[in-house]
Amino acid sequence: MFHFHNFTFFKKNSCEYCGKNFKTLEQVMHHFQISHDNQIYECKTCNVKFEGMERMRDHIKKNHRYRKKSDEPFA
Repeated sequence: MFHFHNFTFFKKNSCEYCGKNFKTLEQVMHHFQISHDNQIYECKTCNVKFEGMERMRDHIKKNHRYRKKSDEPFA
């Protein structure tokens, strides 16, 4: 059964370049970075390059110390 409210929900979350529909705005943004944004992100620690910021963040979390300065214990 087709529900009209589902159609309008998907229409709000569509890629403006290719028209592909997504459930959330976050998914649209991720799709855009991977498919349409040709920007390269570089890890400042080891100079490895990534096609998406999310992939670079995953790399940093997995391979490097990932802690904000405010989380540092007092000396």
